[in-house]
Amino acid sequence: MDYTLRPASPRDLSTVLAWIHSPADLRLWGGPLLTYPPDEVKTWREICADDHNTFALVDPAGSLAGFGQTFPRLPDTVHLGRIILSPAVRGQGLGRVLVRALVDSALEHFHPAVITLNVYCDNLPAVQLYRSLGFTVSDENPDHRSYSMRLSVASL
Repeated sequence: MDYTLRPASPRDLSTVLAWIHSPADLRLWGGPLLTYPPDEVKTWREICADDHNTFALVDPAGSLAGFGQTFPRLPDTVHLGRIILSPAVRGQGLGRVLVRALVDSALEHFHPAVITLNVYCDNLPAVQLYRSLGFTVSDENPDHRSYSMRLSVASL
């Protein structure tokens, strides 16, 4: 089945928020700065979402399978954030599809030398996925129990 990446809308975020059932889920997905309980308007603002940095992964029927963001940073860096898959499609390889699509979008629009992301150390499936795509741990934050990871575009 072919999946495509398109700009996300607040309605997509509303669907994503239905996948989040606790403050821990919200923190795992969105980081420590988001407030619980989430709602479409408040969270859209908190994640600094717009139609240039926020994306939906959809199946051919238009159903939302995943969500993520790209944030240009200086110098020559794009940061990926708030990556999440629908619980209905987890374990089917779509994390790889989503991250590759976000990387491709970042490369097309920003031409970065480096792509970064953050992930909690105990989110082992995500850490393994990012490593398999060429990301390496560049820093560890013991206070947040998270890794900063980076992908050198030259290695692609």
